[in-house]
Amino acid sequence: MKKLLFITVFVLASLCSFAQGVKFLEGEKWSKVLEMAKEQNKLIFMDCYTSWCGPCKSLAQDVFPQKEVGDFFNANFINVKYDMEKGEGKELHTRYKKNIVGFPTLLLINKDGEIVHQMAGFHAPAELIAGIKSGLEGKTLPVMKEKYDAGNRDLDFLREYVKVLQGAFLKDEIQRILVDYMKSLPVEELLNKEVWDLVGEYVKDPYSPQFYFVVFNFDKYVYKIKADGYRLERQLAWAIEKEMDKIVNQQRDTAGNILPLVSDPKKEELLLTMINRVNFKRAEEMRAKFKIHNLKLAEEWKKVMDYILICRDIKALGYSDSYVNETMRYLADNCKDKKVLRQALVLMEKIQAQEDQSKGSKSNYHDTLASLYRVLGDKKKAVEHQAIYEEIVEKARAEFQKAWDNM
Repeated sequence: MKKLLFITVFVLASLCSFAQGVKFLEGEKWSKVLEMAKEQNKLIFMDCYTSWCGPCKSLAQDVFPQKEVGDFFNANFINVKYDMEKGEGKELHTRYKKNIVGFPTLLLINKDGEIVHQMAGFHAPAELIAGIKSGLEGKTLPVMKEKYDAGNRDLDFLREYVKVLQGAFLKDEIQRILVDYMKSLPVEELLNKEVWDLVGEYVKDPYSPQFYFVVFNFDKYVYKIKADGYRLERQLAWAIEKEMDKIVNQQRDTAGNILPLVSDPKKEELLLTMINRVNFKRAEEMRAKFKIHNLKLAEEWKKVMDYILICRDIKALGYSDSYVNETMRYLADNCKDKKVLRQALVLMEKIQAQEDQSKGSKSNYHDTLASLYRVLGDKKKAVEHQAIYEEIVEKARAEFQKAWDNM
């Protein structure tokens, strides 16, 4: 009896909680919704969702049923929701495509069908209400954009504008306006904590004066600004490594063809100067890759091989052999020294054997082995390794497809 009573109370409580949430009209004719907005003199709150969208489901299950959310939205808006891939929703998606940046997108629309505010993504109850309230208080995306376009660059205004853009999930626009703002300031202003807190995470271009300034004042950011040293180091190192990879790694054109290695001494010197200044955790690896790159350009194949062996032994190239594999593949394509190529083959056989014996996911370097055997004249072995490579690739593709189909 007690158990039955508990279940009954639980169910009733759940129903009451749901009843207290946002009362949506779902799939209603848009023309009728606009008429209701005119009659009631209210804005329309539209939840643009899809059936497959995880954050949409989280909003529907965990946020919209909350009492405080229901109280706010039911009092202020005509609340509607549309699946953007069905019926009326498809037409509305086409109509408001410019503003629907992803799912869920949450729109405030006036009685004339004009968007006055927008948000996107999952938001907790308090965050959602605050974001919509800012729209009601005049801090709408169109209004803030108009002020920005008119030249307002006040720091307090930019903070508010960024909040609105974050609510609308317009990440690219946030980056654009904050990078432009940084460029308009003397670099010394980046040591102003209020400025840094707003723009710091967007210092990402290693060739910019702002990035160079931060690198050479790294200690000041850690001890004076109280920035998270670990996080800042990762941010700077990632940006430098990304640019370094464009120089030291083989690039491909849009058709997939391998492009010649590039030589850019000025960029290399600048990147190395910054690497040495902060002495990042992966500084040794970065310096080693630049060294190997220049040996490749000089076609000093024996030195390339010797340096790779030394660096790999002392883990100076990290714990992954992907860069070693790429370099050995480069030797197979460009080196004519059979002694060096045989060294490369021995190394890659050793690496692949270690991969085959390891637990978990295994790297597939059989295509590089096939290339090395081919240039050394062993066609049989080359064919064997190429077949193994293709079999592993096809198996991985099939497993991925199966997992995708079961999602």
